[in-house]
Amino acid sequence: MYRIFVEELGRYINFVDRTVEIEKLLEIARRGTVFPLVIYGPEGCGKTALLRYIVKEVSCWDGYDVLYIDALEQFDVEKALFSTYGEIVRLVEDLLSIPIGSTLARIVMTLVSRLGKRVSLAGKKILIVIDDVYRAIGLNDIDRYTKSLYEWIGYLHERYDVKCVAIIMTTSEGISKRFLARHTYVSVEMLWNLPRDGFKELVEQLKPPHGVDIDVLWRLTGGNPRALIEIARFEWNIDKWMGVVYENRVRRAIHVVGREKLRRVIENPDSDWKTAEELEDMGLMIELRRIAVVGKAPNPDPELGIGKDWAWQLPVYKLIIEKHLSHD
Repeated sequence: MYRIFVEELGRYINFVDRTVEIEKLLEIARRGTVFPLVIYGPEGCGKTALLRYIVKEVSCWDGYDVLYIDALEQFDVEKALFSTYGEIVRLVEDLLSIPIGSTLARIVMTLVSRLGKRVSLAGKKILIVIDDVYRAIGLNDIDRYTKSLYEWIGYLHERYDVKCVAIIMTTSEGISKRFLARHTYVSVEMLWNLPRDGFKELVEQLKPPHGVDIDVLWRLTGGNPRALIEIARFEWNIDKWMGVVYENRVRRAIHVVGREKLRRVIENPDSDWKTAEELEDMGLMIELRRIAVVGKAPNPDPELGIGKDWAWQLPVYKLIIEKHLSHD
């Protein structure tokens, strides 16, 4: 049983209900990637937890070398970097600067190349995971950085005779996903929130007090693990949590995006692509790629704000905006 420490709650929880996603990513690690794989999805849907699980599993396989970088970690090398080569931190100490995670993401090719000069990588299988990379390196470098990684896969085969290489990255940036989808040297796939059964299992682990309705939690979060954990952190006070969500995430959209535009995408998420893209850039909506999916794509659900091509990242965003517009 894989357990995750939730800093917001100061406790461990069990990893739940990602069987299909785990099988797919482990198979990718086994056979390698021709193109870097970028996984996107709603903020808080569990991308980091899933990849940490994959890293843990693959690091136990014979003949595999694993490198994991948390590109958003600023100060702690041990949090920012994990490798099956324990000496790798000493290898790069002279290359590191603050923020550490961003620096590691930028020099990952140099890092593995230096390693290849110290130890033999011939016949090895290599998994490289870089979490939230584009937010860390900046949107201006998306194209160049990703193409360099693609070219580097071939270089590792030619220069170091590795058996296979798998590169997996994540992003929560809507703009980066749109940029990348235009290119042929990268694969972009979507990860969605937890399904209903997995969400229920997570709720039961968090042990809400009597009277907290799982159906209400589902209609507010749509199965998003981080949103559920935030509600638990607010001691299951849903009104207080929704107030914070309004202040931190939704208020700007209500004042910046036109009322009629908001009404259209509340009624039908697919009705106005331009507005949906604007809201995606604000972290409120997300484009659905139903063919390229890690796991399963969500079924259209008007109550949760899920359409065929677009969805609200959390149903609560739609509900809050709808409530404010009704007072106009």
